[in-house]
Amino acid sequence: MTPNKKLEIQNIAEKILAKYNIDPSSENYFLKLRKPHYDDLVFEKEGEDVLVGHYYFQSDDLIFDPVFAFDYNHGYWFPVKFEQFVGDTICSTVGEGGLCYKFPRSITEFRSFQKMFAENIKYQKWLEDGVRIP
Repeated sequence: MTPNKKLEIQNIAEKILAKYNIDPSSENYFLKLRKPHYDDLVFEKEGEDVLVGHYYFQSDDLIFDPVFAFDYNHGYWFPVKFEQFVGDTICSTVGEGGLCYKFPRSITEFRSFQKMFAENIKYQKWLEDGVRIP
């Protein structure tokens, strides 16, 4: 967690979104970036659902590896799950009556993985060199 209490991936994503004049609090947005030698990097929001991840096509199938899913709540991204080619890790879910269930071990794993992913985005210079794809 960073000093502004946001996840590392949210901080770098918001910088990238700002570069393309996308307000992260908007109801909906979609940003796809391309960079040589890397899978496309996608940032997407529909309502309160935020997705960040790498996507590629294999035999006409869209493959994600990894993709992080968040719940957008008052400016903060809360872990829901992350999906990898090898499977999903669920961090929280909403049950009957809107009751939210959290899985602490999965959230700890999520936080560690998203931090590494955010560091990779910075190291790979997506903010500086990513090219927007319509």
